[in-house]
Amino acid sequence: MFRVANYAQHQLTLSYTMRTQGSVAERQIEIASGKRAQQYSTIATDASELVNLERSVVRTEQFTRNIDQALTRLGIMESSVAIMVQRSTEVLAIMSSAISGENISDVPLQEFSATFLAEMESLLNTQHEDRYLFAGSQTDAPAVDLSDVAYTPQAGLPGVFTADFDYYQGDTLVMAIRTDETFETDYGITGDEPAFEEMLRALSYMDYAGANLDGAVLQQAYTMMKSAVDGLSDIRGRIGASSKVLESARSGHDDYLTYASNLVSVLEDVDVAEATTRLAQDEVQLQGSYLALSRVSELSLLNYLR
Repeated sequence: MFRVANYAQHQLTLSYTMRTQGSVAERQIEIASGKRAQQYSTIATDASELVNLERSVVRTEQFTRNIDQALTRLGIMESSVAIMVQRSTEVLAIMSSAISGENISDVPLQEFSATFLAEMESLLNTQHEDRYLFAGSQTDAPAVDLSDVAYTPQAGLPGVFTADFDYYQGDTLVMAIRTDETFETDYGITGDEPAFEEMLRALSYMDYAGANLDGAVLQQAYTMMKSAVDGLSDIRGRIGASSKVLESARSGHDDYLTYASNLVSVLEDVDVAEATTRLAQDEVQLQGSYLALSRVSELSLLNYLR
C-alpha cells in the first residue's frame, strides 16, 4: 500500500530498478551477439567511421574478386601459351629432321601439320566460364577459325611469304578490370599476336613443303617457327608481368582488409570479459534495487511503531 509519504521514494526506486533491468538486458545481448550495439544510433560517436569502413571493406572485397578472376584467366592463358611453346619446339625438331640429309620425303609433314594446326586452333580458342580468352572483347565467339575462306596463308608460295591474320575472328581490345577506386589494369592477349600468326603460317608452310617436297619452303617454315617460339616466350613473359602487377595489387588490398577488419572489430565488437564483469555488477545492483523497492513498499506507520 502506497501513501503520499512513500510514493515519491517508491517511484524513484522503481525508476532505478527499471534502468538497471535495461542495463542487464543490454549486457546479456552484447555477450550473446558479440557486438557493442545492435543499432548505429547506440554508438553514435563511432557510427560514421564504422559505416565508412564497412563500405570501404565491401568495395575492396569486390576489387579483390575482380583481381582473382583476372588472375585465373591469365593463368589459363599462360598454360595454353606454354603448351604452344612446347608443341612448336617439337615441330622444330620434326622440321630439322626433314631438312637434314634431305629426308623431306621420309617425314609425314602433312600429317604432322594437320595435327598441330588442330591443336593450336583449339588452344587459341581456350574458354573459361563460357568466355573465349584470346578473342579480345568478342568473348562469345571463337577467336580463331582456320577454315575461314579469307585465310589463305599459302598464297604466293613457293616464293612469297606474306603474313595473313584472316584466321582471327576477335578484335584488338584487351580486357581491363578495375583494381582500385581510380585505377584500371589491362590484361590478356589477343589471338592476332604476330607470334601466333607466325606459328600458324609456319605449320601451313610445313604442309605445303610436305605436299610439294619443297625444301626451300620448309626452310622458311623452320626459320619462321623459331621466330614464333621466341615470340611465344615473350607472350608468356608479358602474361607473367601482368599477373605480378595484379598480385601486387591484391596483396595491398589484403593488407588493407586486415587493417580495416581489425578497426571494425575495435569499433563494433564487445570485450566479452569486460561485458561479463559489468553484467555481474549490474545484476548485484538489480538485486539491491529489488530489495530496496520491497522495503519501500512495506513502509507504514504500523511497521514503524513495531
